[in-house]
Amino acid sequence: MNDASHLTLLAWDDSRHHAPGLVWAYRGAADEAPQPVAPKDIEAALAKPDGWVWLHVDLIDQRTHSWISHACALPQSAHAILEGHEDSMALAHEKGVVHGIAADLHGEIARRSTTIGRLHFAVTDRLLVTGRRHSLAAVEEVHKTLRDGFKPATAFELFSAIVLAFCRSATERLAAATKQLDEVEDHLVTERLADERRRIKDVRRLTVSLHRPISAQAALFQDENRAGWELSAGAHEILGRLSARLKRLDREVVMVNDRARLLQEEVAAELADESNRSLKALAVMSALLLPGTLIVGIFGMNTAELPLTHTHGGFLLALLLAAGATGLFYWLLLRAGADLKF
Repeated sequence: MNDASHLTLLAWDDSRHHAPGLVWAYRGAADEAPQPVAPKDIEAALAKPDGWVWLHVDLIDQRTHSWISHACALPQSAHAILEGHEDSMALAHEKGVVHGIAADLHGEIARRSTTIGRLHFAVTDRLLVTGRRHSLAAVEEVHKTLRDGFKPATAFELFSAIVLAFCRSATERLAAATKQLDEVEDHLVTERLADERRRIKDVRRLTVSLHRPISAQAALFQDENRAGWELSAGAHEILGRLSARLKRLDREVVMVNDRARLLQEEVAAELADESNRSLKALAVMSALLLPGTLIVGIFGMNTAELPLTHTHGGFLLALLLAAGATGLFYWLLLRAGADLKF
């Protein structure tokens, strides 16, 4: 390592000591491209009278909460959320700060995860603080759009972009699940059931894991009476839009889950019908073999005076007798109205 690289690394390490647990920090304003903020400059960025600041932190770092408490003037309830100990969906307001816990999909490098994570947040028009324990897909997506030129006017617009990115990712996964259900339905109609139960279970696992946090989050955004919240008109409008979007997403999840459950029941009924047909075939074949087996059993007894023992062609006659008994039994079954088709 050369001297310049070594000095740069030392400067970075020294800068990180200003903000332990910080993943990134950005500052932006209306019609102004967001810029990353170095940890040592965060205090100055927060003190500016205009624009917004986004602090994204790692809640696993035990020093994070202490630093956030010192750096950001937030109410106690918001700091409690940012401690990261709670895991249930939440949405609340205190002194102009909206805070809570939102759902997001885990961000993975090599695949699209379906695991639901938690995003802890506190947001005002000028400050957004987000915390996570695992990399989150929507947060990473919005972070990328900031670098590509996305210019939110307020921190609420930035928070809205994160929630909408999560809704968009969930919708994409639901679309892929719907396509799987279409293929299962096609195979069901053409009676080409192979591994359809596993595919339906994958879809149901996805919808169940999405439904729980999304329905809880939609209910929180919908049921909260925000008339008394000390927020700007723009913030109220954004929360209203998010409420409507989450409600629509929850309906999409429920529809896909209901369809998967119905297909699961239909596949189970089809498999049970196939099993019954197989059992019926075995039963018919066993019944038809009974008369012949009886004749063969009689001629197999090693007793004296057994018929056809000394008759020329006795073995052939015994076979014809067994076949005739089977034919007679088959005719009697047909006369009795037995359904021998399978």
